[in-house]
Amino acid sequence: MQVTYKFTIDAAYYRTVIERYYRQRPFLFHLRIQFGILALTVSGVFVLGIDSPFEIKGPVALALGALAFFGGIAATRWGIFQRFRYRADFGTDVTFTMSADGLVGSGRHVEGKWAWTAYPRAVRYPDGIMLLRTGVIRWLPDSALMVGNPADATTLARSNSTLRELA
Repeated sequence: MQVTYKFTIDAAYYRTVIERYYRQRPFLFHLRIQFGILALTVSGVFVLGIDSPFEIKGPVALALGALAFFGGIAATRWGIFQRFRYRADFGTDVTFTMSADGLVGSGRHVEGKWAWTAYPRAVRYPDGIMLLRTGVIRWLPDSALMVGNPADATTLARSNSTLRELA
């Protein structure tokens, strides 16, 4: 069995990678949770640390918390996207093949072969599979399938990696 994907590594691809990566992380490591805790902390420190009437410090604390929450999430996603955007493969087409023998990827700037042990974890989403190892993420959207189908891809990932399914 062989499954082949062909996709363009562009802004939409990387935004999906970022969103999917944080979605599969443990609950406390989701961006909304991390920056929610930060926002509550910033607001609480402001309210407790400023000696003025609550009518003044309440709205300011709320504004600071909202800035920490929404600004932190946006800045984190933007920073990660900027790091991806300046890679040599940005805007290029990539072909990635999964088989029982391993994984093969090729594009304009890179060509590689990996054994399944290179990606010990996988996450199945309704619209694709994410292969993971420390420091490396490989997002394979079902919409990019050229050979095979999502069920074949799931079977390969399940038989060669620890697969987790997220709805």
